Parts: sequence; C-alpha cells; structure tokens
Amino acid sequence: MKKRESIHQTVSNNLYILKFAWHLSPRRVLFSGVYYGLAQFEYLFFSGYFIRKVLSLIETGGSFPEILLFLGLTAGLFLAVVLFNSWYENLLIPVTDVELYHGLCRTLYEKAGNADLSCFEDSDFYNRYMMAMSDSDQRLVRTLDNLWRILLGAAAVAVSWIMMFRIDHLIILFVAAPLIGNFVFAEALNRLSFQIYEESVIFRRIADYVNRVLHLSDYVKELRMTNIYRVMEKKQKDAEKGITSTMDKYAQKSVLLGWGYLYFTFVIIFEGVIFYGAYRTIVTKTMPLSDYAVLTTLMTSVSWILIDYTKALLENMKNSLFIQNLREFLAFEPSIPEDCDGSMPAQPIERIEFRNVSFTYPSGKAALKNVSFTLQAEEHCALVGYNGAGKTTLVKLLMRLYDPTEGKILVNGTDIREYNLKAYRSLFSTAFQDGKIFAKSIRDNITMGQTSENDTLIHNALEKAGILSTINALPDSLDTILTREFSEDGIVLSGGQSQKLIAARAFYHAAPVAVFDEPSSALDPIAEHALMENIKNDSAGKMLLLISHRLSSIQDMEKIIVLKNGHISEQGTHAELMAQDGEYAALYHMQAEKYRTENAFADPAGGGLEI
Repeated sequence: MKKRESIHQTVSNNLYILKFAWHLSPRRVLFSGVYYGLAQFEYLFFSGYFIRKVLSLIETGGSFPEILLFLGLTAGLFLAVVLFNSWYENLLIPVTDVELYHGLCRTLYEKAGNADLSCFEDSDFYNRYMMAMSDSDQRLVRTLDNLWRILLGAAAVAVSWIMMFRIDHLIILFVAAPLIGNFVFAEALNRLSFQIYEESVIFRRIADYVNRVLHLSDYVKELRMTNIYRVMEKKQKDAEKGITSTMDKYAQKSVLLGWGYLYFTFVIIFEGVIFYGAYRTIVTKTMPLSDYAVLTTLMTSVSWILIDYTKALLENMKNSLFIQNLREFLAFEPSIPEDCDGSMPAQPIERIEFRNVSFTYPSGKAALKNVSFTLQAEEHCALVGYNGAGKTTLVKLLMRLYDPTEGKILVNGTDIREYNLKAYRSLFSTAFQDGKIFAKSIRDNITMGQTSENDTLIHNALEKAGILSTINALPDSLDTILTREFSEDGIVLSGGQSQKLIAARAFYHAAPVAVFDEPSSALDPIAEHALMENIKNDSAGKMLLLISHRLSSIQDMEKIIVLKNGHISEQGTHAELMAQDGEYAALYHMQAEKYRTENAFADPAGGGLEI
C-alpha cells in the first residue's frame, strides 16, 4: 500500500512540475519533448532499422544507386536533426532557462513575501522554504528534461523490446531485469538518499550559518576582538561530524542497494544478451549472423537508452521528494496573507483600542496577557517596561504582523482584521528598534520603494533625524550606496547613524499614526534629546506610540503604559505614576541618578557618530 502511494505521489509530483513548467515557458516544455524524442529516434533508427535495411539491400542484391539513395535520404534526415539540436541547445535553452529561473523565483518570492512574520519564526516552515529554494531552478530544469527522457525512453525501450522479441522470444527474460533494478533497488536508494539529506539538513544549516558569520563584515569586530572564532569553529566541526555520522549510519545499506541497482539494471541485460546470442549463433547455429548483428547493436542501444532512462528515473524519484516540499510550500496558506483584502480604513484615526488582548507565540511563550487600553485622536502614548515585558510584541500586533491569540484590536471601532491589510498598514509610519539598512542608496533607504519621491521631504526627514549634515557631506549625497555588499565604495553607517536613518524613514512616510520603537537606544544623551523633541513635534496633530527605555524623555507624554511580564501594571501621566510611587517611580528615580552621572561627563560638543 505504501509503495503504491509512493509511486502515485511520484507521478503526481512530476505531473505537477510539468504543468508548472508549462505555465512558465510552454515552448521549453514542447521543444524539450521534440529534442529527446529525436534522440531516442536516432538510437532506434540506426540499431533497429538502418543496419537491417543495409544488410537486406546487400543480401537481396540491391543496386548501388538504390543503396546510395537510402544513404542520402538518411544523411538528409539527420542533417535536419543536427540543425534542430543546434538551435535547441545554443539558442532556445539559454533563453528559456532565464524564463524558467525568473518565473520560479518570482513565484517563490511572492509566496515568501505573502507569508506572515510567524512563518519565518517557525523552523519547520523555514526548513521547507530552504529546501524549496535549494537549487530550485536547476531542479526544475532537470526534472522537466528527465520527464521527457523517462516518457520517451520508456517508449523507446518498449519498441526496442518488440524488435528484440521478434528475433528471439527468450530475450524478454534478460530485458525484464532492469525493471527490478529500477522499481525495487532504485526506489529504495532514492528514499535512503532523501532520508540522509533530511536528517543532515539541520547540520547543513549550522554549517551555512557559520560560513556566513565568518564572511560578513557585521561580525568582523567581535571575531577579531574575542575568542568567539574558536566557538564558531567548534560549531562548524560539530556540524561536519553530524553530516558525516549521518552518512556513515547508512553507508552499508547504501552500498548494498547501489550494487543491486547496478547489477539488475545493467549487468544482466548487457552480458546476458551478448552470451545468449553468441551461443545461438556459434554453438547451436539457430540464429543468422545478420540477426545477431542487429540484436547486439540493438542491445547496445537499449543499454544506453536504459542508462539514460534509469538515471532520469532515479533523479526524478529523488526530486519528487523535493518537489513535494515545493508543492507544500506553494500550497501553504499564511494566517495573515499580505494580499489580505477587506474594507478601507477611514481617516482621521479617532480611536485605537486594545480590548482584552492576549498573545502566545507558537513556541508556547505567552507574551501578552489580557491587555486593555485606549488611545484617542492625537494622543501621545509611551510604552515602558523591562526587556521582554511585551512592548515590541504589542507594536507587532498593532501592525498586524501577528494576530492576537485572544481579544481584539479596534481602530475607529472596527476590528483591524476586517481592513484591507496594505491600506491598514499605511496608517502607520514606523521605526523599529531592529530596523535594517538595505544595500541600496540613501534615497532608497528613506523612500523604501515609494514611487513619488520628493527630495525636499527627504531632506526634511533627514534633518529631523539629525543626520542631514552628514549625508550632505558625502560626495553622492542622497545617491550614496550603503553597505559594501555590492559596491566597494559603499558607505557603512555606525550604529547611531543607522538608527537616525531609520528614524528619518518614519519621518518621511507621514501617516496618521507614528510608531517609534526605541529610536534612540544607540544615541548619546544630547542626540537623543534632539531626536525625541523632533519626534514629538513632528507627531503634533496625530497619534504617537513611543517605546523608550529612557524615562526622562517621556515625562510630557499624555499617557504612559507600564508593561510587566506581558500585562499592564500601571498607566497614567508621569505625574500620576510618580504619585503612585510604584514601579514606574522606582525606575524613574534609578535612571535619574544614572543620567545625572552620565551628563556630568558628557561632551557638550558631541553630536553624533561619524561614518
């Protein structure tokens, strides 16, 4: 039963990839079939027809012009085949390879881009994604070509068997052996190969991670200044041992299955037909020499067809398991698809309400517990609390990067899950604490793909973030390429400058609700104060949600919410919370003493970090 299901799944997966390839490049699918069909035709024509026809003309006393005409027609036929093959290999393949590659990548990227944030935090999903992406374009091309080699090879084998069977019925005993090799040993070998890959994929991921760490500039300082290199080296060696031990675990079984596959697929038919035919021709003299010549030539051709056929079959049986990963990945439905449609949110934003919101990560970690609060129009609110209190998770829920496990988030009285997702997210201009700099120009890193660029607005945003003078001092100004990923002349920003640029990104994308998550954690006190003032001034007339660990910068906020262990422990104005003399007051007094000490040693001329 399992074997039948396995064969059914293999066939289904290969038909799926054929349909998928047809959607991307119909001409590649069609002409691949013609190309491999002509290849099988050449084998059968020469071995099963050409030799017999020439010997027949000679034996029956055919005239020289008749023989010459046959040879001329054959030469003309194969000249056309050679011209087609040249066009296919040198023109069609390079062009359609690009079509298949871009089409496949576009499909995978669109699917990955439509997956919600929780997918990429799910190791099972990430593993499927990595296996789907692993040499996906090459696997697609090989699977498509192999399908034609299998289908047309099977037809060629059947025709050749009929030709051989007409010469001697007992030949069928020899040609049946490859069926055992292909459908017993090859299938078992395929499954074993995939099992080895599946068990070693985690070790390969670890090895890839270490390799990236040792080559990326982000990690150079720590690698040079500490002994972490030795730790990473040990991790790499452990991963290599894991891969090796997995392969050793199945080595003996792999060798035995490989021997069985080769013996039944090749040795029995190749050696058997030669010795059997020789016995009938030489010993018993029951087979004409012409039949023996045709039989041995045909057997040689069949052997090569079978070699190609079994290679294609073996690879596609193996690829079937990878195609299954691709199918599952493309069939995966995210809980919050990026193209999620719904009603358009009305403006202005009068009210945001968290109503009994709880959230638990897929790992089982509870991040928020029964959180309820309300933000009114143009209200400025600060979220504070220790690391891990749930502040950033709350912001991600508001952005609909996650959905609450329990409760609702309402905007203007409507559950945010009812809104068109892209339209809803456009209500927010955001600067995340872990925001990333892209290997593009400063302009692109500010506008983030917005088509209507405005240099005046970009300069204003950079000025509010406190980095305009630094950018203007660069030779290419806004067109300066960041990072050295693709350009040796690329600029690498310091931590503080990166944070300012991410803040400028939020300033540029003016929206009715501004969200800043620890926007000044890498800045000195003077630069922090200037940025915080600009955030508050720029947010005048709209809602502001600010996460900050420096309580001195949020004293004038209209609402302060204190989170602790995933729930709200206190909320109110600065004065109200100080009067309560609770956790907020204790944190404020502790930080105030610390900042008094810091400010005593601060450089009054300091302003920001240099590139």
